[in-house]
This record gives sequence, C-alpha cells and structure tokens, in this order.
Amino acid sequence: MSKAPKTILETEWSYLFDVEAMDKAEETLTIAPDAQARGRLCQRLGVMSVESLEADIRVSHHSGEMSYYIKGQIRADVTQACVVTLEPVHSHIEDDFEAWYADSEAAVSIAKARHEKLNKKGHGEFPILDEKDDPEALVEGKIDLGELVTQYLSLSINPYPHAEGVEFEAFERKVGGLEDGDLVKNPFAALKDWKDKISGSES
Repeated sequence: MSKAPKTILETEWSYLFDVEAMDKAEETLTIAPDAQARGRLCQRLGVMSVESLEADIRVSHHSGEMSYYIKGQIRADVTQACVVTLEPVHSHIEDDFEAWYADSEAAVSIAKARHEKLNKKGHGEFPILDEKDDPEALVEGKIDLGELVTQYLSLSINPYPHAEGVEFEAFERKVGGLEDGDLVKNPFAALKDWKDKISGSES
C-alpha cells in the first residue's frame, strides 16, 4: 500500500520556499511576517505582542546531495507579561539556527538506516541522531521557512519574563503558595508529608 502524500498545513505564518526551483547551489533571502501574521503568532508563542520579526536565511544544496541545509539568524522584538506582576516586559531577541531537509521518498541517510537496523537487532539503546543525519521531510517539494523560523523563535523566548526590579524569588513563592520568608520545599519532603498523612488516616 502506498503512503498518502503529505500536504502543507496552514500555519500562523507560512513562507513556502520551492527547493525544486533552485538554479544555483545557494540562495539567500530575508523574510518577515506582516502585521496580521504577527498578530496570529502572539497566541502561538504565548506573548502579548510581536512588534517585529525578521530572519536572514541561507539555503544550500550541492550537486549530488539529497538534502538541503538551512542556516539563519532571527531578530525579533516581543512583549510578554511579567510572571509576577503581569506588567509588560519588552525583549529583543537575536538567535542563530540551522536545519536540514530532504525528500523522504528519495533520500534516507546511511546513518539513519544503520541506526534503525542496529536498534531492530537489539543492540541496546542508541543516542538520538543529529538532525543532519535525520532531516525533516520536504512537503510537495517545499520548505515552510515561516514555520521553521516560528519554531526556533519559540525556543528563544524567555519562558519566565519578569519586570525590571521584580525579584524572581517572588514568582517562586507565588507558584509554590509560600509566604515571605518560607523556603521552597524539597519535593521529597512534600512526598514524605503526603505519605505521613496517608499513614495517619489509616491508623
């Protein structure tokens, strides 16, 4: 039975790059979402606003190779809510990223094939392959650079933003339900307290 072909899914921001239309070994481009797309990205990224987002990207493909190498840099300005006071916190982000893509029907890396063969033979656990040895699959001969940038931007955003002058310990107390001056409880101590309560109720 043949596999159903993969289709391109609609995302908050898509920028489709047709690798089959490349007429040279390397192409460079700069992409940026419009205001509407930045608005849609806010919910995806869990931020109050995305004021700006831009990515410089280089796509490389050399004769005889079955994969495409992508190297880029992200620049973004976002506003998040402080985890303690909910005040707006502005952040400027600059980060590099890289990725590999290949036609999954035409190219299976030797490293990936060997890795799967040894696993099937029960030769113990093997470490996860590097992305270059296990590239993402092209979809209809295209790479969604907008989605790729969005994924890497999500990894670059501070998960616990706090306003200037706000001590992060206040957030720990808020999350743990502790009063000022209390120490964060050791999780094993909390487990012991729970077991003691269970034992007391059974006696």
